[in-house]
Amino acid sequence: YAKGDREILSDFTHHFKKGTKTAIMGKTGIGKTTLFRLILGFIQPTSGRIEVGGETCFVPQGNTLMSGTIRYNLQLAKPEATDDELRQVLHTACADFVFDLPDGIRTELGERGSGLSEGQAQRIAIARGLLNGGDILLLDEISSSLDEETERELYRRIFKAYPDKTMIFITHRTTVCKLCDEQISL
Repeated sequence: YAKGDREILSDFTHHFKKGTKTAIMGKTGIGKTTLFRLILGFIQPTSGRIEVGGETCFVPQGNTLMSGTIRYNLQLAKPEATDDELRQVLHTACADFVFDLPDGIRTELGERGSGLSEGQAQRIAIARGLLNGGDILLLDEISSSLDEETERELYRRIFKAYPDKTMIFITHRTTVCKLCDEQISL
């Protein structure tokens, strides 16, 4: 993929096998997010091809919550989600703290999740992504605001809950790489 005369991603070939967990590492600006944008079809390759065998779900880096309740933020991904489904994805995303809040899942959040720590907001955004479904999960720096222990538990729960999903992680953390089946350095 090239933008103008600047080549961003070159000579990349990889087959992500069904059900594998892959960590993608590399310096800032090397093409990790561009790869996700290509997989999602947001941009088209200038040469070569991208083949995707299933539905994708993308959980972006950073806080993507909106003002409204936690329930509202989750149901943006699946409006008909049951309370049990919401409870399950919150647990998988290590966001059980929601149930200890005075208003629980009905807690009102400000824009970008104000009222929560960055790590708490990140876990709710992860839960929303998991609720969205898809055979292929594209997860961009999803644990960057978490401590090491919570991060390890998050990945353990995601891998256990979704053993058959193909997961591709953009990360700068070697801890994540050690948990995955394979690592790609761009």
